[in-house]
Amino acid sequence: MKIMSTVAPPHPSSTLVNISDDAAPALVKVLAPSASNPDVFESACKSAIEGGDYAGFLRTVIASGAIAGLLQSAYTLDEAVGAFSLLAVHLDRVADATAATELCGALADAVGSAAGDDGDAEKKSAMVAALFNLRSDGTEKVRLLTKIVELAEVAALAPGEPRGVSPLADMVDASVLQSSLVLWGGDGIGNAELRALYKAVSKGMDRVLAKLASDEEDKTTAAKFKAAKERKQTYMLLFLETYKESQLDGDAASFAQEAAVYAIRDPIDLFSTQRRILSLPAVSDLQKSQPALYDLLKIFMEGKLQDYKDFTSMPDKVTVFNAFGLDEGACMKNMCLLSLVSLAGEHEEIPYSAIASTLNIKEGEVEQWVIRAVSSGLMEAKMDQLRKVVLVERCAVRQFGSKEWTALKVRLDKWKTNVKGVLDALEKSGAAAAGGQ
Repeated sequence: MKIMSTVAPPHPSSTLVNISDDAAPALVKVLAPSASNPDVFESACKSAIEGGDYAGFLRTVIASGAIAGLLQSAYTLDEAVGAFSLLAVHLDRVADATAATELCGALADAVGSAAGDDGDAEKKSAMVAALFNLRSDGTEKVRLLTKIVELAEVAALAPGEPRGVSPLADMVDASVLQSSLVLWGGDGIGNAELRALYKAVSKGMDRVLAKLASDEEDKTTAAKFKAAKERKQTYMLLFLETYKESQLDGDAASFAQEAAVYAIRDPIDLFSTQRRILSLPAVSDLQKSQPALYDLLKIFMEGKLQDYKDFTSMPDKVTVFNAFGLDEGACMKNMCLLSLVSLAGEHEEIPYSAIASTLNIKEGEVEQWVIRAVSSGLMEAKMDQLRKVVLVERCAVRQFGSKEWTALKVRLDKWKTNVKGVLDALEKSGAAAAGGQ
């Protein structure tokens, strides 16, 4: 009886030592056992390599399904990344730049679609990250980063950790990414690639938020929730910014609607994130497709409590709450806070009676509303309980138009006059001192 022996495939760490002329054949030996037909695979790869057809070599590897072998538990993360990096290096030997870009995307897709052992998300994203680090073309880098975000585990995407804990979460911080995009090519990167990336990050934050909602033991959940919501809204708006009015499509309409609902549902935490939302063509287009939603959004961005009450008194408008899962009670509370902030932006001293009248509350409830507004971070103020006035030190500006510019000019002129008075007094004091000597 013939005894069959099983020989384990060689590991990248022992087979691939240096990148040399022998590296490609050695890599083929590593990948062959996972190919659909190992003998045919080795023969086709050998022929392509000997003929200098590196595009053909890469296409053969991708078509064979051999990359999936690196995702098996037989290979550690470092071994899999090392082998895949060596494969990716051959993209530089593809003479046609367009073909190289196409193959780069195909390699990333092959990793993403390959079946592997449980917990292979980290290995997949690390392999594509290695490819990302090897490529310099801006369009390729954006496409690869999109794939990394799609493959990444929730923990790797979650914002709110100290910088350096999660490199991927740090990289997709909006300000960091915008700077990186400039370095990678700026205007040379197409809107299609940018939209795919922004959408991937936004959807990634959905996964993060779902995980946080189920994690009751994490004491930092509230801060992480806020950070994830801000990042999601930021990327929805970045996605919408890529559209001109003539380019609006179904995706733009869907994101505009979701961003509007987000802005209405959580206008306090997202206050600084969505200042520009009404200026976006896709959001403006809601006036035609979802007029009630747009009107409510505009009230939350610019209006006051009375505007909100007028809105809710109209039968054809009030249905918007059920239609989009909005809590009327929560909206009312948020609108009161925003109205108080607007009032604080107009006056440096506000009588309790004015606040009570604006919010339609009893004067005894004023202080608790001021405390809520201060706790939200939208304003800083002190309360003079004897005089029954609120002394505003700082407040967020909900809108900044010609009226606000005029008010700013008045304040600057007043400051200029005060500074001149101080300088004149100092000059006279100096002259007097000099004359007395």
